[in-house]
Amino acid sequence: MNHFDEMNCLLYLEGQLEPDRAREVAEHAASCAGCRDLLRALKTEGVWLRQALSAEEDSVPARLMEAPERGSAPWGWIAALGLAAGGMYTLWSGIVEPWRAQAEQAGFTQGNFLTMLFFSGSFWKGWDSMRSLMEFMAMATLGIVVTWLFRRHWKRFTTVGVVMSAVACALAMAPTANAADVKHGDPNYTLASGQEIKTDLIVFADTTRIDGDVDGDLIAWSRNIIVNGHVKGDVLAWGQDVRVNGTVDGNVRTLAQTATVAGSVARNFMAWTGQADLDEKGTIGGSATLGAGNSTLSGKIAGDVLAFGGHYELDGSFGRNVMLHSEELSIGSTAEIKGSTKYEGNHEAEVASGAKLASPIDFVTLKHGPDYKQVRYYWHQTLLWGASFLFGLVVLLLAPGFFFDAQDACKKVAPAVGFGVLFLIATPIAAVLICFTIVGIGVGISTVLLYFVAAYSTQVFVGGWLGEKLLGPGTGIAPAVGRLALGLGILRILRMLPYVRGAVFCAVLVWGMGALVLAFYKRIRPQLAPAAA
Repeated sequence: MNHFDEMNCLLYLEGQLEPDRAREVAEHAASCAGCRDLLRALKTEGVWLRQALSAEEDSVPARLMEAPERGSAPWGWIAALGLAAGGMYTLWSGIVEPWRAQAEQAGFTQGNFLTMLFFSGSFWKGWDSMRSLMEFMAMATLGIVVTWLFRRHWKRFTTVGVVMSAVACALAMAPTANAADVKHGDPNYTLASGQEIKTDLIVFADTTRIDGDVDGDLIAWSRNIIVNGHVKGDVLAWGQDVRVNGTVDGNVRTLAQTATVAGSVARNFMAWTGQADLDEKGTIGGSATLGAGNSTLSGKIAGDVLAFGGHYELDGSFGRNVMLHSEELSIGSTAEIKGSTKYEGNHEAEVASGAKLASPIDFVTLKHGPDYKQVRYYWHQTLLWGASFLFGLVVLLLAPGFFFDAQDACKKVAPAVGFGVLFLIATPIAAVLICFTIVGIGVGISTVLLYFVAAYSTQVFVGGWLGEKLLGPGTGIAPAVGRLALGLGILRILRMLPYVRGAVFCAVLVWGMGALVLAFYKRIRPQLAPAAA
């Protein structure tokens, strides 16, 4: 016989079928497993329904009806601040402070490297008066961006928005100052012998030639830069060929194709060039920091030498320590090193018979890639994982909505990769172009800083997506924390593998940057009202 439907089964269970019909249902259910299971399920459902209808309604506890207290601090914020403080202390004591000490040994004696490099000697002294202005402009720009992102809650932040706008407008009006003498060559510029500039000198020309005296700093953007006179301040030069034949009372810092010092530099010399040379008549009163493909140092350096690059040849006198990280090193017969010599390279140094060394060369073979045999390498990787997890935890606790938006955006692989490539290339170019204007320096610096923060955060969002992919979706902060830790751990292990770590790094950077852009777009795009039916 045919199977019975649910209606006949319900009538049979309620005793509303005719006796003959009820007998047929009972006999069929005894021989049919499917109908028997259906009767059992309907009977159980009926019991649950009768119990639900007959049960008394429980009242909601009063504690759940009370409004949450606003005065107490959430545990998430407290934990995030504590972990952030610990992470900042670890970062400072383990990375920043040792690096700063090495930089100080190399001649950077001031506490703030960026301040010294850009505002206390490298650029003209007029920038000192504008340093605070640029810092406030960066903070104001960041505040405007945050206010714009939360414009949907504008009613709550009206006062903040008005104040920040007023501050930004006030700070955007840079005070007029005559801090330096600016010269534009047509096409060349020459400061003749006997002439003197009483302030700092800034030159834009095809060829810059200084035969006179500059009573301040010299800043030059030229193809060829020749200093034969006397510069009482610092020399900061960008060009193809930079040559110092005269006297510089301060520092010489250059970014060029070739740089040569044949005169006297009273303080430090720093060059990032393809070829960096110190002539036999050249002297440097402080330290030398070099990053060059090839370099010949035949003069006298009173301080330390810190050098990176390809081939270095030492034929001069060095008053303190020499630290080199290069492919090849040659020490000539006229060389004299009064301090220690540390050399890390592919081959042992070639030392001539007449060279005078205060101590034997401490040679270390240049290692390509990590050393998997040392426990320190794995401990370092563990610290890197902990730093990324701490950063991701802070983002998750402070901005959970944005975190989940960026994590979900990783599912859109093609758009994320496309936007990632675009913004990775376009953002630094735009920041550099903005920095060419004084008003845009604050915006440019803020953009660069945010760019590095965004690049570091890419692993957090990709790691969160990977953890969710492996463990499945979860609801709430606690499951997201576990998935984040798992995903970041897997990414860190993949980046430890010898042949795929570079590809993994690039993929995570591009993919995560695109997801970050998509999440920002989702937050700032206009919310259109739904059309009326």
